[in-house]
Amino acid sequence: MRVLITGITGPVGSFLADHLLTIPGLELHAFKRWRSDPRPIAHLLGRVVIHEGDIEDPFAVDRAVAAAAPERVFHLAAQSYPSASWDAPIHTMRVNVEGTLNLLEAVRRHAPTARVHIAGTSAQYGAVRPDEVPIAEEHPLRPASPYGVSKVAAELSGLQYHDNFGLHVIVTRSFNHVGPRQGDRCSIQTFCQQMAAVEAGRQPPVIHVGNLEARRDFTHTRDVARALWLLIERGAPGQVYNLCSGHATRIGDIVQMVVARGRVPVEVHVDPARLRPSDEPILQGDNARLRAATGWEPTIGVEQIVEELLDYWRHQFAQGR
Repeated sequence: MRVLITGITGPVGSFLADHLLTIPGLELHAFKRWRSDPRPIAHLLGRVVIHEGDIEDPFAVDRAVAAAAPERVFHLAAQSYPSASWDAPIHTMRVNVEGTLNLLEAVRRHAPTARVHIAGTSAQYGAVRPDEVPIAEEHPLRPASPYGVSKVAAELSGLQYHDNFGLHVIVTRSFNHVGPRQGDRCSIQTFCQQMAAVEAGRQPPVIHVGNLEARRDFTHTRDVARALWLLIERGAPGQVYNLCSGHATRIGDIVQMVVARGRVPVEVHVDPARLRPSDEPILQGDNARLRAATGWEPTIGVEQIVEELLDYWRHQFAQGR
């Protein structure tokens, strides 16, 4: 089986590749932006066929899909940070909407029988009242950021290609996912990175934070990778699935987990620059549809995620990175 991943250097891509490479007889291809940091996939070189280009370039995407001739496609390439979308809304729309259309057009031309997964986000739901959680897929979409808007448009594009052209398209709305190799844009990552920096003498003993009252549903990227493969094999085409743990944790409680596991005392300061113009108070998903379709269950909890990320960032500082 030939599989293509776009966005392989992103938060989920390398973990999905790790998982796929355990499947006998699978030939893995990846579409990688030419300027993306190659370090998250350094361990994959020689085991994955890399096609370079930009998801915004329809000709590069077309060439990659034609060359890969995939039977399964995981579309993960995106501008995936809500905070960055406020500063670059047009860029976010181009990457996430035009990029998705470029891929769908290429699949329609060169691999019309392929099964296609499109990665969406819980940010598509927008602000949700506490009495409306856990959020099921039928909940109205009212995104509160340019990023969320772009992902609604990408999802609807995929479903339109299923309805009008018969493509086998499955969409996930992923809630927060986190793991090593992710960079430092996710809240848990920033807390763990800062603690490791303090321990290494690279930062004063202060952890800077944003909104501590928000509650988020976190899933480890390894669990996400397992779910994606199960869904593309067992999920119903034209269907949308929440990909989440089903539990929400207060951000302030996560900060306290980091502080409690730190090796030096620190203070916690709320930084106004880390507060978003709009921030959903709670995002907690209902994963019943995903579990019913695949039998999937998350295996890695928030405390284990914090411990793993602290060790990851300590290793990065020890290596001088």
